[in-house]
Amino acid sequence: MTVQTVRLGKKKFVILAEEDFRRLQLRADEISEQDKGDIAEAKRRKGAGPAKPYAGLRKKLGLA
Repeated sequence: MTVQTVRLGKKKFVILAEEDFRRLQLRADEISEQDKGDIAEAKRRKGAGPAKPYAGLRKKLGLA
């Protein structure tokens, strides 16, 4: 991957080949698919019901 950096004022920019950009874009989409799966998993677990309060668990286990 050939990359060139350009500085305009205090900002730094990167210039890369379009082929490399497309490859990075595809990888970002794959990561997004994983994130979507994680979100679906979290929603499924949340739908299972509310979590038990910590104080209640301590009392049930005889730690309180």
